[in-house]
Amino acid sequence: MEFFIITSFSKDISKIDLIGIFLGHVIFAIALTQLLDWTWLKNLMSEKDKTRMLKSYTWKDLLVDGAIVAVVLGIILLITSIFYK
Repeated sequence: MEFFIITSFSKDISKIDLIGIFLGHVIFAIALTQLLDWTWLKNLMSEKDKTRMLKSYTWKDLLVDGAIVAVVLGIILLITSIFYK
């Protein structure tokens, strides 16, 4: 039932509205990142642990990170394709 609500809503939204929503989220994310205090991240690991972790980072980890980014990007594009018919 919720799918039909989304599809009927997609007929009322324009391309400019969708771009505005997306840009609003990006601006909000950047502003929130700048406003939050990130100094606590330095205390999560010691320098020795950071060095050990970075040295053990392999191409497989990079592949997994790339796959996660691809899935998130795919979900975003899927959602935008629903609204852009």
